[in-house]
Parts: sequence; C-alpha cells; structure tokens
Amino acid sequence: MIVPSLVLALSYALLVLFYLSSTSHGYTPSTTPSRRAFINSAIIAGAASPLVASAAGSDPYVPNVEDVKIIGTLGISLDKLAAKVGDSSQWGDASSNLAQFAKDPNFYPNYARNFISKTVKNNAEADPRVGKINLAVKTIISVKDLIDLGTGTDAECKEAVARVRKAQVLIGDFLEGSGVKDERVTKYIAAHR
Repeated sequence: MIVPSLVLALSYALLVLFYLSSTSHGYTPSTTPSRRAFINSAIIAGAASPLVASAAGSDPYVPNVEDVKIIGTLGISLDKLAAKVGDSSQWGDASSNLAQFAKDPNFYPNYARNFISKTVKNNAEADPRVGKINLAVKTIISVKDLIDLGTGTDAECKEAVARVRKAQVLIGDFLEGSGVKDERVTKYIAAHR
C-alpha cells in the first residue's frame, strides 16, 4: 500500500519532470518558461498522479471478524433477551434493557454502513445488508412496545421471542453477506437460520 506522502512526492517529481521537459533547454535563470508551459505541466502531473498511485496499487480490503464484532455481539446478546421476553415475569427488566437500546437506534445501522462503505464505494446506505441491520434494530425495538402494552399472555411471550429470533436471523444474513471468513461467524449463521 502506498503511503499518501509517497504519492504526493511522486506527483511533485512528475510535475518537475514535465515542467523541465516543457521548456526547450530546461530551467536556467536566464530562461523563464511561460505561464502556459507551467500550467500545462501541472495539469499533466496532476492527471498522472492517480495513475502512479493505481499502478503501485493497494491491496483490496479483506473483511475480518474484528470489523463485524459489534454486530455479532448484538446477535449473541439477543439470546439473553429472548429468554427474558419469553418469561412475562422478567418483562420489566427486559423493558428497561430495550429502553436503553432504543436510545440510539442508529448506532448499529451506522456501524453496518461504515463497514459496508469499506467495500462499496458509492451509496453504502442503500446496500441491502445495511437494510437488514436497520430492520433488525426496528424489530428489536418493536419488542419493547409489545411487552409494554401486553398483558403477559403465552401468545405475547411467543410473539416477543419470535421477533427477537427474526432480528437474529437478519443479523445472520448481514454477517453472511459481509464476506468475513471466520468460524465464529459461520457458527452464528448456522445457529440462527
């Protein structure tokens, strides 16, 4: 990978090279090149600097498990939430946990978007993988409404658990599409199908 200062140094070297070649005898104090020759050489050097950077090239981004660890941790932590919402006697505790989660509903979607923007250069926000995390977060928050307004029936408990499991599947879909090759990610995906 080329260091940005090296690219800048190469750009300036090209600028000087083109500048000197644009004058008929090189640069001496007695010959002053025209402004047009200088601007032309600057334009050529500016156009050539991306070519130098791409010719040397940088390695393409390879996703690793550390890049998606926070989203994976969310998915794993939902197992505890599913246990709480499955038992109506623990709904008060689950509701306070969900209230804390709902304070920043954009955290996980922004994290997912930032991860995706490492591989998708334009409009990472519209990437379907980011949409899965958006939907997972909305589904998790919807559990709070269900248990706050519910009476604790078995059907409500089952619905709350089903929503948590749906969020886990969506997180698994994100992880599957992330390109991360890791045993922990593979296990999570297999466990939440």
